[in-house]
Amino acid sequence: MVLLETTDEQLQEKNTSKKEKIKTMLVAAANTSGQQFYFNYANLVAVGIGASPIEMSFITSIQNLGSALLQGFFGRLSDKIGRKIILLLGFIIATITTAFLAYNSSTVIFMIIIAVYSIGISMIVPSWNALVGDISTEKSRVKILGQLGMIGTITASIILLILGFLTDYLPFPETYWIFPEGLTDYKYRFMMFCGALLFALASIFVIFLQETNRFKAKNPFQSIKKTFQNRKFAIFTAVTLVWWFAMSFLWPLNPYILKRLNPSSAEVAILSAVFSASMAIAQISAKRIVNKIGRKMTIFVGLISFCLVPFILIFSYYWYIIIFANIFGGASNGIVMVAVNAEILDMADLKNKGTYTGAYNLMMGVVTFCGSFLCGIIFEFVTKGISYFENSFFYILQITLIVLTITRLGAAVPVLIYALKNRQA
Repeated sequence: MVLLETTDEQLQEKNTSKKEKIKTMLVAAANTSGQQFYFNYANLVAVGIGASPIEMSFITSIQNLGSALLQGFFGRLSDKIGRKIILLLGFIIATITTAFLAYNSSTVIFMIIIAVYSIGISMIVPSWNALVGDISTEKSRVKILGQLGMIGTITASIILLILGFLTDYLPFPETYWIFPEGLTDYKYRFMMFCGALLFALASIFVIFLQETNRFKAKNPFQSIKKTFQNRKFAIFTAVTLVWWFAMSFLWPLNPYILKRLNPSSAEVAILSAVFSASMAIAQISAKRIVNKIGRKMTIFVGLISFCLVPFILIFSYYWYIIIFANIFGGASNGIVMVAVNAEILDMADLKNKGTYTGAYNLMMGVVTFCGSFLCGIIFEFVTKGISYFENSFFYILQITLIVLTITRLGAAVPVLIYALKNRQA
């Protein structure tokens, strides 16, 4: 049975033409770029329209939970009806909602639109990961995941840098040639609008892709519960979820750390480009690292690097200090996500790659929702009535970041124990 599945995987990879691989790279570039534009500017817009720490925790939590809650369903659906249609619908939703966010001025409406945007992302993530699984084998998976990730992040970096510098020279707010008068943060909003255009490009590229799921017509609709009957998958998920819970504490604080420094659009683009470049280098280097120390130990090394992010942010008196945090954050993200996604795809059976990806991300979404929401509530309580421009706000923020650094280090220990017990990885 294993031999048959391996043969099918090799046949699928062999039948993927060079032309199809180029189309896949174009989708990866547009998808990553769109998500990077949203990730870097949406929360800055939210802070600019007056979102409080607890509202930011809601926004962050909705992003995390909303984008993961339905991944199990859409992952299974992509296993049943194909990757292409699910990806297309996801990119269309992401296009429309990102464009709406660029014009929004209400925190309540912002949260509602974020929820809809998250549904689009929950379609994209498991379908895309399953598509990569369709066109790769266990031997080539880390390499292909790394290559596509690198192409996406490098493209996103270049576009962000070009538009970031260009936007600083556009006549905002003297002329309102895109946005109506009365909004705030025009430059950030313009970058979000560009993100919507990139999602639209991804939609167009997907139309020309060939369907990669050869089993859709005869594939049963497997339940998420059944995936966790796979003992290896269940243990791997449980151990890494401890880390994701601890990691999510920082997410609702990030916009305040950056907004307090009031960076220009170009400075935000530079920070994002550094993050993306570090992630791209890590993604293309992931195969070499995995070959030396194994996937599970690679994940642990990436998590330790992640612990340096809140520690560096303690000293973020100037915007360029965040560059060093983004170097470690980008490298960690690139290594960890390639290794984690490859591990999930290898644990899944040949016909249910989308189901396994969706199940894992669903659980990750639940725990990160809880973590980021809990942190937002606590931070709202201790900073109530204090503006994020005041020195006392920053002192509280520094103490919080120290606690988060220690918490992340503690959460990495279970992953180390798991990796040492599975050295054959």
